[in-house]
Amino acid sequence: SPTEFIDIAEQRLLIYDLGKQILYKACKFLKRINTHGTRTPSHKKMKVSVNISVIQLLREEFVKDLIEIINYFEIDEGSLILEITESILLENFDLINEKLKEIKKLGILISLDDFGTGFSSLSRLHDSNIDFVKIDKQFIDKINDYHEDMLITADIISMSHKLDLRVVAEGVEKEEQKEYLEKYNCDILQGYLISRPLDEDRAINFLNSANGFRGSQILGSEYIS
Repeated sequence: SPTEFIDIAEQRLLIYDLGKQILYKACKFLKRINTHGTRTPSHKKMKVSVNISVIQLLREEFVKDLIEIINYFEIDEGSLILEITESILLENFDLINEKLKEIKKLGILISLDDFGTGFSSLSRLHDSNIDFVKIDKQFIDKINDYHEDMLITADIISMSHKLDLRVVAEGVEKEEQKEYLEKYNCDILQGYLISRPLDEDRAINFLNSANGFRGSQILGSEYIS
């Protein structure tokens, strides 16, 4: 489980090198999609998200390494999304937010993961250099447990849209959740209902066969395993 090996990598001071390898693999996968990986032209606009740790983000050479990998594979910067957790942003807002600003200037997109667990203030969210918020799975699970009038997930979506942010719902596993999220205009759904995590070749096959999802606002789980 990532919750186990990421902690070990951080303790052994291996997380930066590990994260760099994952960025390399993600950009290599994007290159494959953009050149000859799929039969559908729309997949040339596919984006891939990569989780970034605070240790990576604050390393002096991170941006330089990031630029080198992107240039090596000649991919569009806007096809890469870096994900940070809400807790990382809140721990040292000014420092982290300034680094995100530097990254966004390159055209790379930023996503705030686990949104709703770190109690971000609205003013902080408004000032954050991010493009997406990912609603934490605990809010998605409640869609099946509570009456619609008691849920705040729709309010999170609406609030985020007013701040000109796109919204990703993570952990979507049931049709009822999908219907609720589509009703309230959630931009992207991610979870086992669409796809379980896939290796590279199976992800390509999924993209080529997922006719039911083409043209919709639904994407599957992140495809780098």
